Amino acid sequence: MTIPELIDSLIAASCEEMPDEARKSLDDAIDHIVSSMNDEELNNLFQMGLGKMEKEDYEQLLMESILSQNIACA
Repeated sequence: MTIPELIDSLIAASCEEMPDEARKSLDDAIDHIVSSMNDEELNNLFQMGLGKMEKEDYEQLLMESILSQNIACA
């Protein structure tokens, strides 16, 4: 299993119903893995994720991110 596959699996697991404490621990594990990646690995992970998205899903995510001020428009 590659790191991107592991991260995908952990994210999918965190979407399942579970106690809040377990979800926080899982989110912390995901954060730890992602924060230890270098810029190139993060970019590759990001590109792989975008490749799996439909255009409509990407546009919706982009708009939600802009509205929630998670990213900026240039």
